Amino acid sequence: MYQQRSEANRFFTAVSIAVLLLLSVLVFLLSWHGLIYGAGSDPRYTLIVSQSILDNGTIALDAYADDLIWGEPANFADNFNIIERNGRFYNYFPAGPSVLSVPFVAVANWAGWDMLTAADNINAQRLLSSLSLVVLLWLMAGIARSFLPWKPALVITVVFLFGSTLISTMGVALWSINFSVLAIAAALLLLVRRETGQSQTIHPVWLGLLLFIAYFSRAAAAAFILPLFVYLAYRLKQPGKSAKSLIYSPHGRELVATAVTAGTFLFLFLLWSRWEFGSWLPIYYSTVRLQVARDSVWLSLLGVLFSSGRGLFVYVPTAGLLLFAMRWLWRQPLAWLCFGWIALHLLVLVRGTAWWGGDAFGPRILTELMLALFLLTLLAWRQIRRESPQIRTAFAAAYLFLGLFGIWLHSYQGLFNYSTALWNAVAGHEPVPPYTPPLGDLFSWQYPQFAASNAMLCQMAEARTRQIVATGPVLRPYTFNEPIMFDPETAVTLRNIPPPHSSPAALIGWAPLDNDRARHRELFCEEAAVLFQLEDVPPGEYALQIRSAAFGQQRVEVLLNGEFVGESTFVQQPGLVAETAVFPLNSSHFVPNQLNELQLKLLDATSFNYKDPSRMSLAIESITFTQR
Repeated sequence: MYQQRSEANRFFTAVSIAVLLLLSVLVFLLSWHGLIYGAGSDPRYTLIVSQSILDNGTIALDAYADDLIWGEPANFADNFNIIERNGRFYNYFPAGPSVLSVPFVAVANWAGWDMLTAADNINAQRLLSSLSLVVLLWLMAGIARSFLPWKPALVITVVFLFGSTLISTMGVALWSINFSVLAIAAALLLLVRRETGQSQTIHPVWLGLLLFIAYFSRAAAAAFILPLFVYLAYRLKQPGKSAKSLIYSPHGRELVATAVTAGTFLFLFLLWSRWEFGSWLPIYYSTVRLQVARDSVWLSLLGVLFSSGRGLFVYVPTAGLLLFAMRWLWRQPLAWLCFGWIALHLLVLVRGTAWWGGDAFGPRILTELMLALFLLTLLAWRQIRRESPQIRTAFAAAYLFLGLFGIWLHSYQGLFNYSTALWNAVAGHEPVPPYTPPLGDLFSWQYPQFAASNAMLCQMAEARTRQIVATGPVLRPYTFNEPIMFDPETAVTLRNIPPPHSSPAALIGWAPLDNDRARHRELFCEEAAVLFQLEDVPPGEYALQIRSAAFGQQRVEVLLNGEFVGESTFVQQPGLVAETAVFPLNSSHFVPNQLNELQLKLLDATSFNYKDPSRMSLAIESITFTQR
């Protein structure tokens, strides 16, 4: 009996370590094999900067200005990810992740990987992001075990890691959030181990360094750092003690050492920024980002918390239980650290330019706050364990039910349902009246991102495109023998409504995301359409030419204004070279002085292969109606 109890009270048992190892493999594989990745967005240049540090001794990217980056000319001058300062080009996003990744990139370069190459860069990001989740798993388990026995500690850890934006954000790319979250989690581990008596010290030098790393990686970490210092100062409070005696107490010396360490690194960071950029802080840290046009604070707060596209309580349903747990939380000082952290983070976010965090799944921009909610859940459960069996059972059942839903949301929908990524391109983040709901698609419960499917997106895109064409004269008359191609400037989409009489055709069912494997836009709907306006149609013979590449073998049925005109089979060619199919027509197929519609039905269209994000597997180069 004594041996069993001693085993149960160990910080980690052999069984819990084995479970954590299995979970480490699982979270790594989920991230590594996820269909969705964001490596080409904000983190595109993170590891390139790391390579520049190794190659050129600088974070500036000038040395690569004439190189191919991800297979394309660098073109830094017109790149939204690049800023120019004093005649030099820099990555807009924080340098912290790049600096911290230098050892990894050094090994990758030694192994023959080049961060300028898309495949190597993506694989490197996926490897680091997958490893970051493994490290986070162990840090979170350590935090949880400081408060609870290992079984409930592991359950809460699994629910928050696999059932929140921690995995659906950190698992798809090497964001600055990855490094910030790891640093904050490590800092929290040091804090709670001291607070729960697992350690006699807070390890102030390490804590100060971790706080700086969090800020060096992501400016939003300041929302955690400031409340943490307030909390540490509050813990010094002792009735009848002078301020001087408190400062010289063991906890006071730790507070000072933490502040001095973090402050020293911050001071060096400011000096470096002044020398490198000519300003005390890089532009990413500037408050100018909070002073441009934005939605109202209350609308932003509503969106952040409750919208169908980004709402915290929608995408992290277990967070709602904390509202019912306030009776157990409000007297705990650590809970007030979390409350202050959450409030400050939300305050900065709702005053920013894009509270929705750009193209993302759910509340990506709140990912650091998952650690605050995680800590609050641990604090609540520590108290609930002392309540009646009925209360414990009810809370545990609700937590598990909502937690399983969250795991489905983030470990499947957020990693493997490619439609949730396409949703960002089809939907309108901002209202586009009259085509979207009054507050935009982020607030739409008709087309919620978390429930996105290919059928939903096709229906959504078709309805919006037809409505735009019907309500506005965006199409100009089509000229026979003119190739119809996907042109981002004249494409009729919710995000790009062209000027009147400027677009030759409206394309329905074309993928709105760039396809990095072929030169052309691919179809993502089983039925695609081309809407075009005609004036006079002289009598005579005509032909329809469809030039397209194929992924696999695809049978296409072609109809013009509802009349069958033919069927053709496209077969994948080496290098995805396009083939041309020709269908004979005559003037009776067209309707003069009206809107005409070409329909393409993919008869054998199947869902994408698990490792191939291609949808319906035709990449059309051009469609041309020729007059013979």
